[in-house]
Amino acid sequence: MAIFSKILNRYIYPRMFIIGDMLPPVGALTIIGTVVLCFLSFYLFKWIGGDNNVRIRDYIKNHSWAPIKVSSRSWYCSICESLLLNGIGVYCDCCGVCADSECIKKANMKLQCKIVSSNNETHLHHWIKGNLPLGAMCSICNEDCSMEPGLVDYQCCWCQRTVHSSCLNQVEQECDFGRFKNHIVPPWSVQVARRKGAIQKHLLLRGVRDPGWKNWKPLIVIANKKSGNNDGGLVLSEFRKYLNPVQVIDLNDRKPAAALQWCVTMAPKQLRILVAGGDGTINWVLTTSYKLDLDPQPLLSIIPLGTGNDLSRVLGWGQENSSEVDVDKILDCIQKATPSHLDRWKVEIISHRHLGLRIPTDTLYMYNYFSVGVDAQVCLNFHKTRDSPYYLFGSRIFNKLLYLCFGTQQVVTADCKNLEQRLDLFVDGRLVELPELESIVVVNIPSWGAGVNLWNVSNLSSPYRPQSYHDGILEVVGIFSSFHVAQLQMGLSSPVYLGQGKKIEMKLKKKVPVQIDGEPWEQAPSLIKIVYANQCPVLINHPD
Repeated sequence: MAIFSKILNRYIYPRMFIIGDMLPPVGALTIIGTVVLCFLSFYLFKWIGGDNNVRIRDYIKNHSWAPIKVSSRSWYCSICESLLLNGIGVYCDCCGVCADSECIKKANMKLQCKIVSSNNETHLHHWIKGNLPLGAMCSICNEDCSMEPGLVDYQCCWCQRTVHSSCLNQVEQECDFGRFKNHIVPPWSVQVARRKGAIQKHLLLRGVRDPGWKNWKPLIVIANKKSGNNDGGLVLSEFRKYLNPVQVIDLNDRKPAAALQWCVTMAPKQLRILVAGGDGTINWVLTTSYKLDLDPQPLLSIIPLGTGNDLSRVLGWGQENSSEVDVDKILDCIQKATPSHLDRWKVEIISHRHLGLRIPTDTLYMYNYFSVGVDAQVCLNFHKTRDSPYYLFGSRIFNKLLYLCFGTQQVVTADCKNLEQRLDLFVDGRLVELPELESIVVVNIPSWGAGVNLWNVSNLSSPYRPQSYHDGILEVVGIFSSFHVAQLQMGLSSPVYLGQGKKIEMKLKKKVPVQIDGEPWEQAPSLIKIVYANQCPVLINHPD
């Protein structure tokens, strides 16, 4: 109600009196009512739908405070220099300043945070005193730092160099942004505009200038702070220390379209994006990139935070991320990664008429796999449980136990029994004769169900060709039961090979559970077409 009051006081009422003086009474009332409805509708839809501009937080006024986690290192307040016992206090995840509860206001006033935008191309070191990471070495004398208790020695929050207090005067004043310089957008390259007349005043990204560095490959980090048992928040926090904070975007606050506006702003420079999340989040970002018609599309790298993480496994980014985020290692891997391409497939769902009404065609996009049957049913049961208000646990181990429980349940209930009677399968227009099945999986990558390679025909005398995720061809397999799924995950069995093709069609006769890249739902009778769309650029990691 406070928002609508501000709108009325600031925009509606002044205009009402002006229009009322210019028009006859009856006409004035009609116009006034129309104007009120237009303004209220505009701001209501804008408030609900949001916008796709890149919002930039002004860190000059307040630091980006985060609670200190209890660890083996000691933390000291940057204002009163007292020891923060039991980790009671906060730290700025952009610059590294620490404060206890009584010194937060003083820290905001006295200690400046990272400058995200500047007109000065000469950038000086931004030294933060004390609270250095364990194992820090002085960049001048190569001796250990922070060997004495208390708030001692310094670290630059841009280049990450650490120095002794006695060696500080030997360091060059100008900062070179360290060994990850080519991933950073320097402050003088960020052009911002202050949005006027808005209810919530903030800065917006207006443009980005090329700093002229050789091999400059800016990185944009995208994550949801609530995903992966809040591991996404840790990823965002850690990368703000190394990059310009405007390069780190939280999907909990902004949609992928806002993050990908960086690509529009910096075209024709090709950006690199680092997505922290599961297969569903990656699908969301890649699909948004396609719908925005970006040219060039950004190169994708991944920090796996989901349960399956099948695409991350295939591209070499690992099956899961550890609880501690090693930013140095991740940035090193991104620098050494090689570009490649991943097929993007369009999934059209043409529903039958319902009560004489034609239901619009739904268009989705697939990158990993599309499945119908028991595996989608298990995934759907898990998602319903996870979305329940009574779901209190969020660890990966508990999630895997839930999957095991729902899979075991399907062995008994067999909800998808006789799936072959509920649908017709066509591969490149040819009707496929189906045996008794409980699941059909259409795969694009050699990983399904948390790492199972379903299309492993290299050692078999079969007419099928090996699988590739950038050949424009899909592989189709069948699964007998939930117990068969468990055998596949343990490497004790093989699926039923149903064919390869460039166009897959399924005519669903009854309601069945389906999923795309781990996102499940129940699909009513319909015609499902899977056809090739194009390719999206990705980065292949080559772990040691």
